[in-house]
Amino acid sequence: MADVPDSPRSSRSSNSFDSGRHSPINGFDSTAALILVPDAEETPASTSFDFSSDDDLDAEEQSVHQLDRIRNSSIPPLSSISVFLYLLVPYLKLGALLLPEAGLQKKTGVLAVILFAALSAFTRHIWYMLARYVRRSDLEEIVLDTFARGRGKERRRLVLRQLVRLGVALTRVLVAALYLRFSVDCLLPFLPDVLVIQSRLITTLILAAFLAPLYAARSLNSRSVVYASWLSVASYAVWFSCTAYMHAKDMLVPVAASATLGELWQGIPAVAFVFCTWWTVPLYASLKGTVQPVIPKPRRSQSFKLLSALSVAVAVAVTLPLAFFPASSSPSQTPTTGMKTTVTIFGAASLFLSVPSILLTTPALPIPIPIRRVTNFPLSKVCIYVITIGLSVLPTSITRIGSDVILILAFISTYVVPALLHITIHNFRRPLSIVIPPATPNASAPRLEPSDSRHDELLQRKEHTLQRRRLGRRLIWDIGVWVLLIPVGGGGVGWAVGHMVGKWRASKIGMDCEGPVVACDDVCWQRHTMDEPDSVELFDLDDDYPPLLGRQA
Repeated sequence: MADVPDSPRSSRSSNSFDSGRHSPINGFDSTAALILVPDAEETPASTSFDFSSDDDLDAEEQSVHQLDRIRNSSIPPLSSISVFLYLLVPYLKLGALLLPEAGLQKKTGVLAVILFAALSAFTRHIWYMLARYVRRSDLEEIVLDTFARGRGKERRRLVLRQLVRLGVALTRVLVAALYLRFSVDCLLPFLPDVLVIQSRLITTLILAAFLAPLYAARSLNSRSVVYASWLSVASYAVWFSCTAYMHAKDMLVPVAASATLGELWQGIPAVAFVFCTWWTVPLYASLKGTVQPVIPKPRRSQSFKLLSALSVAVAVAVTLPLAFFPASSSPSQTPTTGMKTTVTIFGAASLFLSVPSILLTTPALPIPIPIRRVTNFPLSKVCIYVITIGLSVLPTSITRIGSDVILILAFISTYVVPALLHITIHNFRRPLSIVIPPATPNASAPRLEPSDSRHDELLQRKEHTLQRRRLGRRLIWDIGVWVLLIPVGGGGVGWAVGHMVGKWRASKIGMDCEGPVVACDDVCWQRHTMDEPDSVELFDLDDDYPPLLGRQA
């Protein structure tokens, strides 16, 4: 069979490739193959549709950088079950243990629990939206992106970074010290006080010895920390069951007659502390770090919104009944010693076993670089451990004031900070474009000019339409955030600070007076003088040294 000759087109194509490849001319060959080269001016390289960032790094480098931060942090990529665990654990702590003795009426307690549970879920969703909006993996990066974004703000970024780390470290160390202190307070009534050394110090050192191996873990993904957190939840479940049984038998007593807590830990502030949370943004980043990049949409079980809603629902289910369990120092039936011991031990265990996870997520102390180069010893971790133990054994007069400060810090970090960041980003900064690319110069073009697509009339119309569609939903969120920021956050912090200042002034007046000071109502104070025991002086609280308003025989 005769060979079929090649077609003219194939012959010319092969000859053209050969001649173009072996051309001795250092230029274009007229017989070379023709290829389509896009015009750089018509399709600039800067026309990327990553509209949420205008930093020096591109989107891919940012995602790699944030993934490295997540893997090297104390909250690495976690499974859905672990994320749910760490979302639930903060709710089942000191605030929940204090609910039976908060002194609220049943109706008020139920409404307060539902209200602050809804506010906690709302603030978590705000953090979730902020993290998605600015594409940052932790609180520090979100704050920097909000108040110091762009070039030429390196000094402000450094100051804000240090302030955020200091605030987070201070809050978590103080909360861990308070939990350790209250755990010791729960156990002290069952320990003999006949030793030479104070029982509080011995008990604190024993608990610190158990805490050391748990705190030695590297991250929240460590098996020992995960087991300790699950044991904390199980301890709370046992405590809750025993509390319900004691309430049914009308022999419920306070969990501990602790003098550690200040006067803010009564009523609605105690309910607000129940739903104070942390770790929201790092947990969202850790859950997102487990999703494969090739999967366009994560599975339902990997939805952070679903896990957050489930954790809040479970927390309400196991804390709302406590509003119906009022504790009394003199119940109709006296509880047995075994029942009191069981309730106290499991209540203390639920607090103590949560301390390692709190300390592990505390930012490292700023150790000088020369010291870090000399040794690999975890000096920052040891210092945080020693500081926490030291704070837990301070005198009662200091811890009472410190506990009120902790309550205010936890309230601000949960209800005020996310609302403030949301308002700042969406009301004092230009909204990020949806379809129009950012005004970045085209590096591949001969002239550094902004992208021509920003002046495209069709894109501008589409951008305007999408922004108007987003405006309604944004206004609804803004109304809710403003309510959270001013009436709830600002009002709560203002009331707490005013309450503390009033108590401080009252104590100062008591020290300045000649005799003991006895409060009669909110308008006046009574001072019984030493010379005339039957006389009473009435004076106004608003004066530095109150003048005599009247005298009663």
